[in-house]
Amino acid sequence: MSPSKAEEKTEWLHTFMPLGCVHGDSWEPRGAGVLLIESPMVWLVTARQVIEELDGKDLVTWVRRKQGPSLLNISNSQRTAGTEWIHNDNGVSATLFPVDPSFNIKAFTSGQCTTLRSLQPLQPVASLGALSGMGINRPPHALPAVHEGVISTVDPSANQIHATAPMLPRNTGAPLMLASPYGGQASIAGILLGNTMLADEDPRVIPVRLSTATAMDSVLDLIRSTAATEQRKRVTKPDATTGDAKEQS
Repeated sequence: MSPSKAEEKTEWLHTFMPLGCVHGDSWEPRGAGVLLIESPMVWLVTARQVIEELDGKDLVTWVRRKQGPSLLNISNSQRTAGTEWIHNDNGVSATLFPVDPSFNIKAFTSGQCTTLRSLQPLQPVASLGALSGMGINRPPHALPAVHEGVISTVDPSANQIHATAPMLPRNTGAPLMLASPYGGQASIAGILLGNTMLADEDPRVIPVRLSTATAMDSVLDLIRSTAATEQRKRVTKPDATTGDAKEQS
């Protein structure tokens, strides 16, 4: 396989955004997000918990640029553009993402979002996440790691997915992908909210860990809502999202 073909198959990894805060010269991970295009706008989507736990601190992400990765202050971009986070009751938050021509990023289209009616148990999924923790010396702007599993159950009443692919630590808000472990095309199935440990009454039995994700149905509803329309109206520069954000194919 030529390098160009291999890169095309993994372009969706570039939709992942590590989210954190800056303290002096250090960057502290707080969660993760994913980029979606609802033409002509680009949205950054994450878990509502990540935004609510900022405690007044600015949210900062690492952006891949053509000349190399650099920090982007999302909160400062919101202040400049007059935009803010919008939320829903399913635990998801979104904001308009300030794309620049120098960015080398990707974004999923709504057509690459798999909704609840197309999901069922045993379908292969994978959680994405930045690696952070003891024994890991990996920069936050590196491509995310993948942890595979299957859909365990789908809960339409709560608009949630439970899967055996666990959310990696400190990656609340990362995407849950519908993807074969053997490569090929991938779509986004949900936004990860956390892990649940199912313990047995017998303490000798190892607990079972399942991840919980909000399905993309509620995400699409959010970025098409009245609140989202109001945010789009606040963007005064029509070319603000016409940079190098590319739709997945």
